[in-house]
Parts: sequence; structure tokens; C-alpha cells
Amino acid sequence: MEFLFSAKFLKIAFTSAIVFILLDFLWLAVVASAWYRHALGFLAELDPEGKIMFNIPMGLIAQVVISLALSAVIMLALHVDDRLVVAISWGAFIGLSLYATYDFTNLSFVKGWPLWISLLDVAWGTTQGTLAGLYIFYLNRYFS
Repeated sequence: MEFLFSAKFLKIAFTSAIVFILLDFLWLAVVASAWYRHALGFLAELDPEGKIMFNIPMGLIAQVVISLALSAVIMLALHVDDRLVVAISWGAFIGLSLYATYDFTNLSFVKGWPLWISLLDVAWGTTQGTLAGLYIFYLNRYFS
């Protein structure tokens, strides 16, 4: 377990967090912005132009936590079986698990939470995890 506190892991986790945040920003601000605003705008604080105003510090904390979880699980999986398919599979599974926990919890008690947004978000989380498996696999090679 000491490899999770190694310089190599910290470099991979830090780099992974940056990539994760950039991809999530692209998703939230460009690709899916209108969908989220349409479906969840009633829950959000909107600017005068009708765009969702994000609480950047809290959003960054959430993204870093998700990224660290992905890094830890994928690196542990690679420690056992150092293959690209293992990294991608575990990344997809953890991404799906993390996003499904959030979204289906919201469906369980947030009035008006749309099912289609949860399905879209879980698909995105699975994609983020899959991509994390890909870049963490290669970061693991690069920092070796």
C-alpha cells in the first residue's frame, strides 16, 4: 500500500486531477451546459444571461475527490494486473459507480430530478472513468 503515498502516485494523481477537471469543464461548460440548465435550472443560481453559476471551490473539491478515487482504484488494479484493458475496465466501473451513487440518490429524494439527466450524467461518469483508465495507464508508464 505504500505505493499510494509514493512520489510516483502523487505525480499521477496530480496530473490525473488536472486532466479530469479540464474534461469535466469541457463537458459542463460546453457540451452539456444547455441540457443541465434546461433540466436543473430550477435548482440552480443563474446569472443575468440565464447561465448556471457554479460554486467553483466546491466543484473543484468534488472533482479532485472523484479524480483521486479513480487514480487510487486504477493504480491498485494496475499494481495487480498491469494491462490497459484492466485500467480502462476499472476506470469505467468506478466512474459508473461514483456517478450512479450521486445521481440515483438525487432521484430518490430530490423533487423533480429528471431520470434522463441521471442517465446522461452516469454515462458521462462512465466515460470519464474510462478515459481516466486510459490516461492513468500511460501516466503510470511515463512516471516509471
